[in-house]
Amino acid sequence: MGPNTLLIDYIRVIISVGMLGYASYKDIKTREIHDIVWIVPAAFGFLLSIYEIYVGNLTIGGVLMSIGFMVVLSGILWYLSLFGEADLIAFVTLAVIHPRTPQFGFKGYTPLFFVFTLIANSAISGLLAAFYTFGVNIVDNIRGVELFDRYRDVSAVKKISVMFTGRFMLVESLRGPPFEYPLEKRGELIIKPDIFDDEEAYNSFRILREQGLERVWVSATLPYIVVLFVGYLISVVYGDVMFTIMSRML
Repeated sequence: MGPNTLLIDYIRVIISVGMLGYASYKDIKTREIHDIVWIVPAAFGFLLSIYEIYVGNLTIGGVLMSIGFMVVLSGILWYLSLFGEADLIAFVTLAVIHPRTPQFGFKGYTPLFFVFTLIANSAISGLLAAFYTFGVNIVDNIRGVELFDRYRDVSAVKKISVMFTGRFMLVESLRGPPFEYPLEKRGELIIKPDIFDDEEAYNSFRILREQGLERVWVSATLPYIVVLFVGYLISVVYGDVMFTIMSRML
């Protein structure tokens, strides 16, 4: 690696943090992120990669493998409806910005393949977000909120699952799509919301309001770009969490 490698790594991190920080803010506020938020950082990352190929830090094959791996894996996750289109674009953009593992020190296990670490750590970040949601629901229950008053006959497994994926919110505070989606449909409690049919979601909320309900179960409102941002910060500061745990267990 050349003498400017570390400086370039820090520039890549600054670009990524700025991009994900702004995208997270927009995702929380409006759930809409303009394409320019991804295009400009990707262009800077691409220019840095051209320079690194020129000085011998990178190979064209290495860049293509990193981006191709991210396109395929994140594309599969998007196809399975595990996250939205903006999340797919964000992952691919990060692969363009970071085509190789940064060379600065990590507190944990140094990533072997940075884009894989990024996906794995983002999954862990999402898991932490789910436990946070579960904790908030537990606190509400301790405060006297009857979480499943209308669904006493639902299995314990389903109740626990819903507590990880949703919030029992006051009807008067609901904003509806794209911020919240119902986890109650036709008198049934569901675990995963349909985030691709806003019209059906509005109709479900209308029916629930007409029933005079005070609270209803809705999807957790933390957008995935925020989860990805946390996963990215873990990746560049700590390293590969999964491999760190595995290495310490052996």
